[in-house]
Parts: sequence; structure tokens; C-alpha cells
Amino acid sequence: MTDKPEPTKTKKPEKGQKTPEKDLSGDKDIVLNGNYRLIAEEPLSYLDKGKIKAYRAMGNTQHGANLFALICDKSMTPRFQSKTKYMNISNPNLCKLVQSGKIFWPSEKQERYCFVYEDTIGQPIIKRDDKNPALGWKPENILSNIVDPMVTVLKEFRNKELSHGEIWPGNMFDGGSKAGQKINLGECLSSPASSNMPALYEPIERALADPMGRGPGDISSDIYALGASLAVMLRSENPMKGQTDAQIIEHKIEKGSYATLLGKERLSGAILELLRGLLYDDTAQRWTIDDIEAWQDGRRLSPKQSPKRAKATRPIMFQDKKYTRPELLAKDLFHDADQAAKLIENNEMDQWVDRAIEDKLIKSRLEQSLQDIAGYERGGSYNNRATVAVAHALYPDCCVQYKSVSFHPQGFGKYLTQSYVESKNIEPFVETIRYSFIAPIIHESNMLDKSTLLSNFELSRNYLNQKSLNAGFERCLYIMDPEAPCLSPILDKYYVQTSMDMMNAFEDICQKSLKATILFDRHVISFLSAKDRQNIDPYLSELSTNDPRKKILAQLKILATIQKRLNLDYYPAIAQWILKSFDPVLSYFHDSKKSETLKSKVEKLAKEGNLQGMAALFDSPNLYGHDVENFFQAKKHYKKLEDEKKLIEKELAKGNRYGQNTGRQVASVISMGFAFLIMGFSIYKTFLGG
Repeated sequence: MTDKPEPTKTKKPEKGQKTPEKDLSGDKDIVLNGNYRLIAEEPLSYLDKGKIKAYRAMGNTQHGANLFALICDKSMTPRFQSKTKYMNISNPNLCKLVQSGKIFWPSEKQERYCFVYEDTIGQPIIKRDDKNPALGWKPENILSNIVDPMVTVLKEFRNKELSHGEIWPGNMFDGGSKAGQKINLGECLSSPASSNMPALYEPIERALADPMGRGPGDISSDIYALGASLAVMLRSENPMKGQTDAQIIEHKIEKGSYATLLGKERLSGAILELLRGLLYDDTAQRWTIDDIEAWQDGRRLSPKQSPKRAKATRPIMFQDKKYTRPELLAKDLFHDADQAAKLIENNEMDQWVDRAIEDKLIKSRLEQSLQDIAGYERGGSYNNRATVAVAHALYPDCCVQYKSVSFHPQGFGKYLTQSYVESKNIEPFVETIRYSFIAPIIHESNMLDKSTLLSNFELSRNYLNQKSLNAGFERCLYIMDPEAPCLSPILDKYYVQTSMDMMNAFEDICQKSLKATILFDRHVISFLSAKDRQNIDPYLSELSTNDPRKKILAQLKILATIQKRLNLDYYPAIAQWILKSFDPVLSYFHDSKKSETLKSKVEKLAKEGNLQGMAALFDSPNLYGHDVENFFQAKKHYKKLEDEKKLIEKELAKGNRYGQNTGRQVASVISMGFAFLIMGFSIYKTFLGG
């Protein structure tokens, strides 16, 4: 077994030294960052989180042997951008992160991202497949052993502007003590927030979405999750035993979360007040951390009255079922978009809201939605888009339910990544971007980052309609999920998060086989362009040409630019790969001596892996200009010689008379020369010689 790549930056080889080959399956240890060893033979199944598997780990630092590692799955983008904030939380009741990074995982023969934690949290309170238990713990133990430590953890997360996203008994641990005496909260970074969270512990609107599409959540959803966790710990019976998630959600809408989770459970005093405060379904009314701390200090808080949910005086029929709650109708409309569209087109929906539901806000939202629908492009998925708009009017906090997908706008990117990696139907995601029908939903939301989200959707829509190599669906994916690794088939065995990762992966690929025919597909190009456009965008026109010389030089320039801008070491394998296809570049020159000289220089630089140097050789505009000018002058000279040759051949064709005129002229000149010479000699002889 091995921990090979993350391939390290390639050092410049000594003169005459062969670059060592990389073998991803030859080492014995799986090592992370040189200090932590993962032991694949010792799985820790009680710490598994679905697709994310746990194994024992050992460290060479002060953390020693008491560690465990979580191996992430590529379909569930880990929250590596939040790891610094998480590591800065120092709380004995939170699973402590000690290191993270990429390792080569032998069983899958590919790179995986992993997190290494201190293994001091103990055993889980419940098994993860027991999602809806009734533990019957005593309230006095709950208050001191669970509420107090969990509130300190939540306060730390709030102060770091971070949400946990996985607070429930299946992710709570006993710390080695008897159940209920000490509680430690498990980690939350190895997968997107809420993606491993049972719907029971999510607020209604988040529970309706696919787990991967719930979005990052916030401190309010964490507080609700804590309240739901306390409820299942306290109750002695489960009033919703055997019910599906859909049935539990429907009951929450009808009766409220408190009644759904606790039923007829008799609670009194402080714990009752706490649970009611944590389980308010109205986010605006739900307790905050400050409210909880005030309650801990003994202050009685005035009970908040949640607004009553609207209820129609007469039902509306949909799929042979009667509906009086607009929220329940909204969550079910997407099951039959064609029938939902009929309710909209024949004004039955409008009349029901107007006459049976006395709620001006719902009526106003529906009128606005109907105006938006009037501007929709007909055909195709019109009914589905219209259904989303009307559902939002009836239940503005509900997730977007479009065809086969359900998500909150902030969870769109992670959900898209998972669907693509798992080869699911991504057409609903593409249509969501193309038609931009969720823009009004984002506009009307209370999201803190809605301007960024709107911008990303609009940017994605623009790229989706473009044909350039850095556009299309691939570019949309990396815009909507900035944490997604590069998902190119070329890099299937690697976990590429940065441009440097990509260079190292390319070096490893080229070391294994110089026969690799392509390194730049649409995924690679879109990923690089999304991460840093300066690395690749200036060369896109050359990269997309049919001219092999320009295409080869464009690839070289891109790789050299990354090497230079990131101040990376040399990459001899990549350079040799480039060299294999360099003939069109060298054969372009007319001057064979220049071509041979450049070839010699390129080969020398390629052995060193100096991509910058190779690119620089062909970067001067005078290089080609001089070659063309010299070639032009040579052609002129050649033509002149050809003309002279033709003239001579013409004269030769005249037979014996060829050259007579010229001969006579030459003879005359010579004769005159001799005459003058003799005359001069005679004069000298007569006057000076005596």
C-alpha cells in the first residue's frame, strides 16, 4: 500500500540522472503530510458516516497514536475551506481536528481527501441507522451533561461564523463515560453540511430538500437540531414510530415540531421552556444563543407566539387528495407538474387562494408569480417551471422542487457535484441555470450572500450558452461549487483542488506514460479558468485552433505560466510529453539551421523540466519575423538566379553564335588596351629613352 500522490513538486534532476518513476501501489504505508500514518487494516466502523469511512491513524507528533481518520468520498465535497475556522475552535466537547489533506487510498487506487482527528470522543450515543429513537433520559442529566457543553460549542461556531450541520445523537459521543454523563460532538467537515443529517433533526424547510441540496445552514438550524436531539433523548416513547420522513414533515407542518417530536410526553419547568424555544418552526421566533444563555442564567423569557399557519376554509383537490394547508400543497405540486399547471391555467389556484385563504401575503406572492409565469418561454419544461413559481408563492420557505431534484439555492452546487459524479440525470440542474427561474426566489430570500449567489447563477447561465473551451456545463459546475475538485476523466485517480495539484498530477501521469494524447479537456480548461483566468484564458484562442503548432505552443505556455506564477519546481516528465509532439513547431521554420539549434535547446530544457525556458524560446515575435524575412530574401535571390539561368539557357539555345557579340566586345576592349600600351611605350622610347 502507498500514499503516493499527492505527487510532490519535481526537483530539477542532476545532470545525466534519470527522473525516478512513480508507482502508486508500491509503498507499505499510507502517510499524510509526512507525520500521520493511516492504518487501512483497522477500520473503525462505529465512526463511519455513510460513504465516509473511518480508520485508525497514528501520528509522529505530540498527538501520538490516539487518532482516527475519515476518508472522504469524491461525490460529497468536503468542507476543506472551513477547516481553519474549525481548527481555531478550542473546546473539549468538540472532536479535535489535527490534520487534513490528500492521500493515495489503495483499495480505490486513487487519491482521496481525508481528515485526521483525536480519538477521544468515545462511542456514539446511538447507532447511525437508529435515526428516530426514544432514549428516556432524565431532564436533570440532560441540562448539566448535554445542554451546557453543547451551548458552549454552538457559541464557538457562531463566533467563527460557521455552522456545524450535523448535530444529532448519531454524531454525539459518550467520551468514554456512561451514557448521558458526558457528551462530545462529532466532526462536520468530511461532507457538506446536513448531507448526513436525518430529516427529523432539520427544520421543516431544510428537511424537504435532498440532503445534498440543503445548503450550509446557519446557527439557527443548528439550534433547532440541538432541540430535536434533546427531544429524542428526553422522550420515553416515539409518537412517530414507523413514519416516513415525508409523513413526519407533514405532521410538523400540521401540528408543529414540538408536538411531532414529543407527542403527549409530559415535561415541565425549565426544560419545557427550553425545548419550545429551540423548536420554534418560525426561524424569526426561534431562540438564539443569547436567549439560551439568558435562560441558563435563570431569566424567564416571555413566550413567543409563532404566527398561525394559513388554513383554507375549503380544500383544493390535487392528485385525488384534499389540501387545506398551502404549505402541504406546495411541497407536493412537483409530483405532477402537468396537473399543477392545469390548476394554474384554469384559475382554480388563484380562486382558491383568493376565496378560501384569507392571507394577503400569499395572495400578493401568487399574483407576482403569475406575472412571472406569463413571461416564461412556452414548451419543454414550462409546466415544471410554473409549478416552482406557484409553490414558492404558497410556501416561500420551501426548497426548490424541480422535476427530480429538490434543493435550496445555496445547496445547488454541492448537489450538482454529487449528481454529476454519481452519473445521475443532470438535465434539471442545467435547465435551472438556463431558464433562471429561481432568480425571484433568491431575490426575495433573507440570505446574507444572495448577491453572490445571483451573480454565480447569472455567470453560469452566460457560460452555458457559450461554445468556448472554458464554457459550457463544466464551467458552471466549478462556479457553483468552488470546493469541487477537478472532475476530468484524465484526473480520475487524483484529487485536484488547485493549479499546483494539477501540475503534480500531470507530472505523475506523464511519468507513467508519454503516450498520453491529451491533458487539456473541457474540465481541465474550465477548472483552471475558474480558479485563475490568467493561467489559461490568454491562450484559449490558440488552444482551440486546428493548427497543431499553435495548439502545442498554447499547452506549453499554459503549463509554463502556472509554473512561473506559482514559482514551482521543474517538471521533466511533462516537458518530455510536450517534446513528443513538438515536430509541428520545429518544422514550421524555413531555416533548417535555426530549427536544429532550437531543437537542441528545447531538448536540453526539457531534460531539466524547465517549461518556462521552453516557452520563452518561442515567445519572441522577432523569432518568426526574422525567419520569414530571411526566407523572403532567399526566395528573391533564388528567383534572380533562376532568371539568370533561364537567360543563359536561352542564349545557349542559339548554337555557335552564343557569346559572339560578347566575345567581340571583349576582344575590342583588349585590343584597345594593347594599342594604348604600345603607343605609350613608343612615346616613352622616343622622348625619354633617347
